[in-house]
Amino acid sequence: MKLTGAKLFNAKAYANQLNIVSETTDNLNKTFDYEEGEVKLPVIDKELAAKLAQAKLDEYGAQYSIDIDNFTIISVERNGATELLRVTPLEYENVFVSMSRMDQGTIGYIEVNVVTQVAKLVKFDENDGLKYMPSGIFKYDLDRHIRKNYPSVLYNHKYFEIDNDGNPYWVIPTVKKEIGVFDGITPSGVLLVDPISGKIDKYKLGEQPSWVQRCVDERVMETQANNALSLKNGFWNRLFAKKEVFQLSDGYNYLLKDNATYYISCITSPNENDQTSIGFLIVNLKTKEAIRYSCPGITEMRAREIAMYDERVKAQALEATWPILVSYHGVPTYFVVLKNDVQFQKAVFINVDTGALVGMGTDITTAKIEYDNLLSNESIVQKENKEIKGVVTKLRDLGNVIEFMIDTVPNMYFSCDINLNLTARFLSVGEEVTITYNEYPTYNLVIEIKTE
Repeated sequence: MKLTGAKLFNAKAYANQLNIVSETTDNLNKTFDYEEGEVKLPVIDKELAAKLAQAKLDEYGAQYSIDIDNFTIISVERNGATELLRVTPLEYENVFVSMSRMDQGTIGYIEVNVVTQVAKLVKFDENDGLKYMPSGIFKYDLDRHIRKNYPSVLYNHKYFEIDNDGNPYWVIPTVKKEIGVFDGITPSGVLLVDPISGKIDKYKLGEQPSWVQRCVDERVMETQANNALSLKNGFWNRLFAKKEVFQLSDGYNYLLKDNATYYISCITSPNENDQTSIGFLIVNLKTKEAIRYSCPGITEMRAREIAMYDERVKAQALEATWPILVSYHGVPTYFVVLKNDVQFQKAVFINVDTGALVGMGTDITTAKIEYDNLLSNESIVQKENKEIKGVVTKLRDLGNVIEFMIDTVPNMYFSCDINLNLTARFLSVGEEVTITYNEYPTYNLVIEIKTE
């Protein structure tokens, strides 16, 4: 029976489980253009978010705990704006707490805004807590509850999400087997479990509510992706000739846009010493749509090394998060965060092509300004120069960058590298200046400044 699903006899079937569409860099620029402001980037990763969440337990730390492995990153729409959050439910600390509170449930969940770094404990009324949990017992054990209602449904992993109104749900991607008798697992749909009432709704893939962002088990998708990249020319080719045999890199990250979560990983060769990428695979975890973008360059691991060993931070021994791919001014770019054990330290932008252009700052804004200067100096991005005169009315120091306003264009900040010239370094309120600048969607980059 097992042989009927073996890759030796079903290489083509495995290779075709994930339909990968090939696109060019131009399409990447249209879809994931960070310059337009539609893509938001987190400044803290899961580990730092978990530390903030842990601090929010306060007096509840003896009864409840958080599971860092179940700390889902999602986007929610609130007050007309998109917020990027990591959310995690409070789990019972032990079986005795679970037994004593099984009819009341855990008190709620914690959300951490990964942009503003603000954590919040969302509490429910005494008898309206989260009852159906992985740490629940008897009828409140989440797996037992699902099996009781859907005994034949197959699933591997569970994700915790909230809708735009803050209502919690367990999102259970379901799977089915389509090769041989027992093999070829592929996504089939999703179960939504209300952890408060226990209500379960079942949906086919693509028919789920719009707020749900993870309908595809990413581990199943990874397996399918690696099969599609390595078995295209058959089983024996993967072992010996290795013609057009590729694989995903050792890690991945997420990019969130338009209420969907995108899995991103670069495509490389099976050679462990190869630090180059031939492109990227981006999969919509809501729809299973997979796109392969052809933009050769450095791998994510190489980008991490470049960020960590930059001369400006090398002595600090900071750790780099796994890079996120974005398009910035039409340039495929890695976004990396450098951190220590307790907090965010630096934001970094690195060009994918060679890794030679590294924009670094104490926040995303200052990192963007430095990266913009590098792109402009290399003539990779060219903007129309504009000139304006005025008297400096406001000034703020951001470290290696200053931001200031002038009286002729109130409420508009100009950003300038302090190393541009002596005028920039010693600029003060009240000085009359002539500015040459480039206009960007969220700020104006000064490329020349002089006093009158």
